[in-house]
Amino acid sequence: MGFESRDYNRDYQEPRSGVPGFQFGQQSVVTSLVVANVIVWVLSMFTQGGAQAEGAIPSLDTWLSLSTNRLYFLWSYITYGFVHAPIGSRDGIWHIAGNMITLWFLGRPVEQRLGRSEFTKFYFASILVSGLGWLVLYLAFDSGVASLMGASGAVSAVVVLFIFMYPRETILLMGILPMPAWVLGVLLLGGNLLTALNPTSAIAWEAHFVGAAFGYLYFKLQWSFARFHWDGFAKWKRSRTKLKLHDPDTIDQKLQLDADKILAKISEQGEESLTGRERKLLKKYSERIRKNRNS
Repeated sequence: MGFESRDYNRDYQEPRSGVPGFQFGQQSVVTSLVVANVIVWVLSMFTQGGAQAEGAIPSLDTWLSLSTNRLYFLWSYITYGFVHAPIGSRDGIWHIAGNMITLWFLGRPVEQRLGRSEFTKFYFASILVSGLGWLVLYLAFDSGVASLMGASGAVSAVVVLFIFMYPRETILLMGILPMPAWVLGVLLLGGNLLTALNPTSAIAWEAHFVGAAFGYLYFKLQWSFARFHWDGFAKWKRSRTKLKLHDPDTIDQKLQLDADKILAKISEQGEESLTGRERKLLKKYSERIRKNRNS
């Protein structure tokens, strides 16, 4: 695809502040996460109770949730974030519904701001950190066997990140009550505190707190997972694709190649990830293309 036919080259501008419109060229990561969580939740319903019978295969929840007596299930440090309470439990459908609705409405603008690649890394890092935080706190202050399931820790990280990115953005709580984003943050942390003080609660407030703290630190310290990027396939693909020049007499080959790399970075990490030098280079290349069109 030529540079001039890409969306990025249509009068390149600096990123604008505020909550962006949800115009994704590809299916958003948030959509994929919601679908994956729902699929796992539905599949788990077909194995509920099977583990009670002698010789039966353990339920899907058992294999995927993070448990204090199955720490060697290394995959569970991530997969627990895709398992939710079954519909017949005390929480019923509200466990997964609350998490997915929150992720759907607040996660999309965060993804738009960070870019697909960075948001994906942030979300999975939030799952891992929240799970480890819960495990450490539980083993330190409680005893007995316990299991962790649900996306609440990662969703809390996303919510806190949204709050700091858009503190004055108005949110409709439960789709009815309008409030600033920062008020939602106070309610979120306050609700977790009340849960922590209730000894009969089955909610893993530790994962909520750790997830929220991770989201805060990510924003406050301006962390980035951009360095954790493997582009082996992209390099292989570029090596097999012949570079096409629009006008070899007037367009520098290195400039075009650098511009293509910057466009790939925007697609993966969002415009917020660009450095000042990259913005100037992209603007220079855009002006060169327009100049060639008019000549």
